[in-house]
Amino acid sequence: MFILKNPEQPFGVKMNDTPLAIIATPEKEQMESVTDVCNACHVKYVCVESFEQLIEHVQLSQYTFLIFSDLLTEKNLFDQLLLIRNRTAYKYLPVIALCTNDPEYNEKKIQQLMSAPFDILQYPIHPQLLKCKIQLFLTLDHQKNALEQESQKAFISLSAKKEFFGSITHEFRTPLNAIIGMSELITSSDSMDEHKNYASTIRRSGELLLSMINTIIDYSKIKSGSLKMRLKPFQPRETLKKIIGILSVKLQAKHSEILENIDPKLPQIVLGDVFRFEQVIFNMLDIAIQQTINDSIILNMRLQGKQGEQIKLYISIEDENMDLSDVQVKSLQDGSDTDINDKHIGIAVTRHIVQKMDGNMGFFKSKDNLTEFWCTLTLEKTSQDLGICNEKNEEGMQDESFVCTALKPEEIRILLVEDNEINQILAERVLIKMGFVQVDKAQNGKEGVLALTQKDYDLVIMDINMPVMDGLEASRLIRSHRDVRNKNVTIIALTANVSNEFRKECLDNGINDYLSKPFRKEDLFDVIKKYFPRINLDNTNKNSTHLAPTIHKKQTKKSKKLPLFNKKNLLERLEGDEALYQELMQGFLADIPVQINKLEKALDFDDLQTAAQVAHTLKGAFSSVGAQLLQKVSNELEEVIKKDDSEKIKQFIIQLKVSLNQIKKYI
Repeated sequence: MFILKNPEQPFGVKMNDTPLAIIATPEKEQMESVTDVCNACHVKYVCVESFEQLIEHVQLSQYTFLIFSDLLTEKNLFDQLLLIRNRTAYKYLPVIALCTNDPEYNEKKIQQLMSAPFDILQYPIHPQLLKCKIQLFLTLDHQKNALEQESQKAFISLSAKKEFFGSITHEFRTPLNAIIGMSELITSSDSMDEHKNYASTIRRSGELLLSMINTIIDYSKIKSGSLKMRLKPFQPRETLKKIIGILSVKLQAKHSEILENIDPKLPQIVLGDVFRFEQVIFNMLDIAIQQTINDSIILNMRLQGKQGEQIKLYISIEDENMDLSDVQVKSLQDGSDTDINDKHIGIAVTRHIVQKMDGNMGFFKSKDNLTEFWCTLTLEKTSQDLGICNEKNEEGMQDESFVCTALKPEEIRILLVEDNEINQILAERVLIKMGFVQVDKAQNGKEGVLALTQKDYDLVIMDINMPVMDGLEASRLIRSHRDVRNKNVTIIALTANVSNEFRKECLDNGINDYLSKPFRKEDLFDVIKKYFPRINLDNTNKNSTHLAPTIHKKQTKKSKKLPLFNKKNLLERLEGDEALYQELMQGFLADIPVQINKLEKALDFDDLQTAAQVAHTLKGAFSSVGAQLLQKVSNELEEVIKKDDSEKIKQFIIQLKVSLNQIKKYI
């Protein structure tokens, strides 16, 4: 007969992965000793008193481990344990063999048992030792179950991906067939109007194909944890029109249309990741179009709430008979990605993007089969870039149509973070000439971050190489510091490093764009216009003012010798502004000796890092005024400081001082 601990559980069944032991011994005292330890380990167990009962149980059910007494059989224990292993439902059943102090066990038999694939315990049992062995079995069982679950998940995921990539080829064929077919029609048609229609279809089909490919790429980014958001101002209504245009190919195939219901209170301009915003709506509409059997789908977009500068949008798609599969609904509820085996990888991607935008997703189906597929997205209010929009009609009511007034340069608040005084003067004067009168300055990244906690700026022009705190660290803090007033401020970096690796590093640290040194006035004009497209700048002021030296071709051809200083060239770059020239050079002559003194003190204290930083600052100052020879000397000085070459350091410092004295004659 057998005894079952916790009788409400069917005998021999391992329920919900709960550990279940089977204890086989005919001796009552031995049974009690083992069950006491099992109870202490919170392990459920089944007790049997004969070898026949043991065989019956292990054949029918899976147990976590077996505790087997040699008193249960008179036959060879080793052979009997092998028999149990061969009969059990689980071939790798862990076994603890309880051996009594029977004098018939000679040394040979003991060695045979010790070499067997079983655990051996001498009787009487040491409870703590048995407890340790049981806990080890429980740990191994838990790890085995976890590995089996992960293996099953991997198998399901692999099968789902195979099915997805098999089915996605069909999705690709629709736009590809349209592209190929329309291209053939263009070559065989002489009508320009037909050409335009065909070309328009090709463009929409290409955009549709690109959107599908982007969804797949983003799925891989999500899996690798590299999906990032890029914030900039955009117009939700215009974005929606673009998406519907892209999906027109699919809508025509289903003989359906999208009916828009847009909240008139929705801001005309918002701050967010427009590309991700497009993906969310595209993927939701794409799923609805695939399943609709009606001639129209309703798209709702309304303002759900406001909190400070943040706004929450509620976007929903209504249709009859639209349905999501069980795995897709599960994906929305628990975040699993198994929905790709239903060809809707878009749900997985969309859910992750929505979560990134501090939103939620859901699906509702009423009794009369009216369905609603919805999401919420968090964006920010802004008038930046696109100007200030008047959303009221003649009667003072808000209207779908709107007029954006141009954004004036004097309305833009700029923070210039630059440690080099010469570069500060040049950049500030050029900005003022372009109409930007609200320009504040900071000497390093730390001062820049502090300024942004005290004032709301629209644009930051950030030097990268600065003392105290560099531009990369400052930009990273701006994006994350809780006291910064405008975490989404546009940041333009100033750097001499234009490598792709460094550009990526800039983007990773929250920098929007960069200007390479030396830069020109038109470069500054173009990058500001890029991020503030509605700004009204005078194009006549943008042309050919260089903020750094230009080497004339004639001079380069005649001589390889760098000029010491070219006053005429500098005045040309300053547009003939003699007053600015005098101010610039006075600052230059006052600042350079201070920097050289700082450099020498750093070297006296063997502070090579500070010395190299000062040499870099000198290089920038000489570059700004067009002292090319001194710029070259400073660059070489910076390199030898990094190499700690004391002899060459002395030589370059002497050359620097001599050249500086010579340049005073030309100023």
